[in-house]
Amino acid sequence: MSRSIVMALALVAALVVAPQHADAQAPQTREGFFIGFGLGGGSFGCADCGDRQSGISGQLNLGGALSDQLLLGVLSSGWTKEEGGARLTHANVSAMLQYYPSPASGLYLRGGVGFSTLEVSASSGGLTLSGSESGLGVSAGLGYDIRTGSNFSVSPYGVFQWGDFDGGSANTIQIGLGVQWH
Repeated sequence: MSRSIVMALALVAALVVAPQHADAQAPQTREGFFIGFGLGGGSFGCADCGDRQSGISGQLNLGGALSDQLLLGVLSSGWTKEEGGARLTHANVSAMLQYYPSPASGLYLRGGVGFSTLEVSASSGGLTLSGSESGLGVSAGLGYDIRTGSNFSVSPYGVFQWGDFDGGSANTIQIGLGVQWH
């Protein structure tokens, strides 16, 4: 497992296990506009690809609160790796629902359906070749908002994204740490 994934997992574990005294100081309320972003590590796999590959990942989400338990928005998440002059990138852009089973808790479940892309590029001697596929994209994940202010949270998260392409499919599993303004 790559060093960045191990570090991201350790950070997520520390934040989830840490005392949640901030919850008592700043209750979990969700209203109006929200925006968040996160960075982490992940692994990529596809049919007939061989071993999974590790790389860096990130996400951006924004939208509005429908209630204290349900957010509606857009999620853009991606994974990438560069090795030997070649880069592989898998990304999804989805309409997203984020559900908090208990309004007072920071735990959320997230799902979305949208558009997925898979891109490969290689450079050598000033020449660059690239190709891409696009298709249906699906994402699912979970996370935990650790409230650190009245409208700000630090959020460890995990995301699974899948894309259906001509001749096959690809998926990524991402673990990261994000921030979110509610």
